[in-house]
Amino acid sequence: MKTRIGKRRTGSLILHGAGYACVWMVNGKRMFKALKDKEGHPITKLKAAESARDELMAIFRATGEKEALENIAAKLQTATAEVARLEDEATPALSMLAAWEAYRTAPSRPDSGPRTLAGYESQWNRFADWMKDAHPDKPALRDVSREIAGVYAADLAKNFGGATYNKHIALLSLVFRTLAENPDARLTADPFAKVSRKRAVANSRRELTLEELARVCAAITGEMRALFAIGLYTGLRLGDAATLRWQETDLARGIIMRIPNKTARRNPKPVTVPLHPSLAAMLATTPEKKRRGYVLPETADLYQRDAAALSKRIQDLFEHNGIKTEAEGTGFVRAKNEDGQEKWEHTGKRAVVEVGFHSLRHSFVSLCRASGAPLAVVESLVGHSSPAMTRHYTHTGEAAARVSVEALPYILGDAKELPALSAPADVTAATGHREPLPGWALEAIGRALLALDNGDTETVRTELAVLL
Repeated sequence: MKTRIGKRRTGSLILHGAGYACVWMVNGKRMFKALKDKEGHPITKLKAAESARDELMAIFRATGEKEALENIAAKLQTATAEVARLEDEATPALSMLAAWEAYRTAPSRPDSGPRTLAGYESQWNRFADWMKDAHPDKPALRDVSREIAGVYAADLAKNFGGATYNKHIALLSLVFRTLAENPDARLTADPFAKVSRKRAVANSRRELTLEELARVCAAITGEMRALFAIGLYTGLRLGDAATLRWQETDLARGIIMRIPNKTARRNPKPVTVPLHPSLAAMLATTPEKKRRGYVLPETADLYQRDAAALSKRIQDLFEHNGIKTEAEGTGFVRAKNEDGQEKWEHTGKRAVVEVGFHSLRHSFVSLCRASGAPLAVVESLVGHSSPAMTRHYTHTGEAAARVSVEALPYILGDAKELPALSAPADVTAATGHREPLPGWALEAIGRALLALDNGDTETVRTELAVLL
């Protein structure tokens, strides 16, 4: 029954309890292992025991210790792969299709707003679709390797600019990091962790000239005209202007109080913007009993369903009124074919948008500054959120803002027959002037009112002395 123990390490079989065991020597040390079948029961048949012994001792048939260890490592790797295969058969690893819902419901994911989350989902779906086409044999999330991540990043780089590319990569990395805590994902690393980012060049909208503003405003009607008026005379971003509610609009006081969507989650403080007489007259045409819900209900509905469609409609309005929205030599341009008919041709360069609704915000800032409004007042009106630019406005600060907004030109012409909203009594009494005030006087008033907010009475006296 016993077999010879020698250099070939064939091992020996011995009876042990109810079954057989194998013994062998390694570096002078006696090794022992009870033999069991796949169900874990002791092996009691000699032939079965010999087969089990031969399989066990196969890893020790190498001539050296190094080879033996390599054999052991190979056996472990094979066993690990087999365990993973059996696990996948029993409970498949998280698939690419199910990954987004797992991320959305993950308790550890960052708190993102509905619109941000919708944008994230769109980015993830692009990657999932690409994986389905490029690697149909790799349906699980854990199948995504660093090599695959690198190839996908190259595909993104060909189709998007630096800022959009970086956002995509950041989102993909975020999903993998978040789902690393999900046992069903069985992730061992974030494949996008070491994908390099691109240098992003900011693409800023330009302000519009008074002639451009007058031209486009004269050509639009209905809610779109009101939307442009809100953007031009308040500086609100598209989302804030499109979803402005009547409860945020106080016609009696002549102000709009709105918490910007961009800062609502981290700094839920409203910006207070005085109503320009032209905008106030336009809003006042809505009967009081209808001032419920959204100021622009159709526009709000379109923005919430498809913000991109609303942005495209706005850009089309600019284009139809002779205002080019994209930088020269980018995006699509008009060309003529051999028959002399016009057609659209792509320049081969990604479109660089220069004019859009955000241009109205830039125009608001430029017009305020051109009218002499102090920089601090303008910063407060547009709701800049950095500590260096934020100003907390009291009633006195609102007075300075009102003076600045009323100084803006009448571009829409809706209030030509209406008197301008009068400046607060404290401003009128302090200056002895009524609108329009020269730029230097507005600067002095702004400095005086801000100094009063800060309790700096010496500066207040100095600025009032200049005015008087």
